[in-house]
Amino acid sequence: MSSLAADRRGAAYVEFLIVIIPFFMFVLCVLQGVLLQFADLAVDRAAIVATRSAVVVLDDDPQFYSGEARNSARTGGPRMAAIRQGAANVLASLSTEAIQDMDRRLSVGFPVQPGGNQMRSAGFAPDEAVTVRVGFDYSCGIPLAGRIVCGADATILLEAEASLPNQGARYSYAGGSR
Repeated sequence: MSSLAADRRGAAYVEFLIVIIPFFMFVLCVLQGVLLQFADLAVDRAAIVATRSAVVVLDDDPQFYSGEARNSARTGGPRMAAIRQGAANVLASLSTEAIQDMDRRLSVGFPVQPGGNQMRSAGFAPDEAVTVRVGFDYSCGIPLAGRIVCGADATILLEAEASLPNQGARYSYAGGSR
């Protein structure tokens, strides 16, 4: 028994096991952080695309949006659906899971002012700044590392805003109002 206690064979293997597990977790956390930064860039881009969609769609001809009034985007309305679709197209690059559950995970709103908490849905005047806020519940998908980087439920809300001047038309559409 004393010869077994004095035996040093396998010490390097034990040291390797002690080191490899934390190192492997570190690599997984770095990878999850990189994927999270990619998702954050995608949400930033989605906000820009949604804003570009909004400045075109808001004042477009009502006949293309089931008669919905110009310069309004009510929740669930056809104008809002077109704006959300612009953001959803960008976020579809994140994963197939993101595409399947887009209705629940994506939020699009119009803050009264950049960074503000109050939202609005109507009253966009020509040349007025239109600010769009996009929120996306990102699922951190790497086991264990996702919980370390993104929290206990392995999801994190990513938000971004963008603003552009409204491209309001200075004329009336046939059958529409100005």
